[in-house]
Amino acid sequence: MRQHGHIDRLLDQAQRERRCVFPHTRAEDRALRRRLTCGDLVKPFPGLFASASYWRQLKPDEQVLHQVRALALKHPSWVFAGPTAAAIHGLEHQWSIHRSGLFILSAKQGTGRSRHGLNRICATASAFEESVLSQTIPVTSMARTVADCANVLPFHQALPIADSAAARDGSLPDDVRTVIGTIHRRRAPERILSHMNPASENGGESLARGIMIEERFFTPTIQHVFVDPQDPSHRYRGDFVWFLPGRRILVAEYDGLAKYTDPTMTNRQSIRAVVHEQVQRERDLTAWGVTAICRFDYEDLMDRKKLVDKLSTLGVPRYPEGHADDYPR
Repeated sequence: MRQHGHIDRLLDQAQRERRCVFPHTRAEDRALRRRLTCGDLVKPFPGLFASASYWRQLKPDEQVLHQVRALALKHPSWVFAGPTAAAIHGLEHQWSIHRSGLFILSAKQGTGRSRHGLNRICATASAFEESVLSQTIPVTSMARTVADCANVLPFHQALPIADSAAARDGSLPDDVRTVIGTIHRRRAPERILSHMNPASENGGESLARGIMIEERFFTPTIQHVFVDPQDPSHRYRGDFVWFLPGRRILVAEYDGLAKYTDPTMTNRQSIRAVVHEQVQRERDLTAWGVTAICRFDYEDLMDRKKLVDKLSTLGVPRYPEGHADDYPR
């Protein structure tokens, strides 16, 4: 392929700035398209290009940020919103929420998706005025981001965003409540507001709790501390706990991969040692009054029937179809 030094320099600069490249002239556009045809480049968004080999090394959320940084330069008046804003703020979320494209605020009536993968969220002038800069990118406030994500994402995908935002900012629930008062679609954000919990340790646990709520299981107490009655210094936290009539106590534990592989979580123990500790933990919890325990992992969340079956076998109660979403928390 014919070399084009100027394009090489554009690509190198874009990679240093961790963004995509976009053409400023017709000549640059033609040169970039030639490389795209040869397979050297990818085109993740209309008018944006990146080295194919470099792009494949990026995680999906970083791919989103590379597009956003380029578009912020190309369209400085844009304010990024919804799932895109969640990525910019660094909030917990599933990468799959970006499959529908990027989100920006729009002053026009109606919220919709263009055929180019650009989603527009209708907003009043105040939403633009209250936007902030995150990583030098214009983006909706965290409270507005939580409310918008509640409206454009399924509940279980929006909850990790809300939980992590609440954990970062203690005043967030009040801020979200204020935002809800300014928008037309309020039901989904109000539901998120009623369930957000800063005690959630990670996005996987929030995702699991969201699925539990969608499947009408009683909403659990999260990160409850169990204390050894013989030794108060000996204690465990239960990921999900249900306190039921008849002094029944049910516990469900989320086994994220990090519990086995992250040295900061395993205290650099081997997987065998970690599993042994889990067995001992379950024995202790049972001795301290826990009725039954089950474990589940991320694969169970991706096939929710597996999670439903495990929780049903554990004995977690479910509300009937159509029950108001005001479960005990």
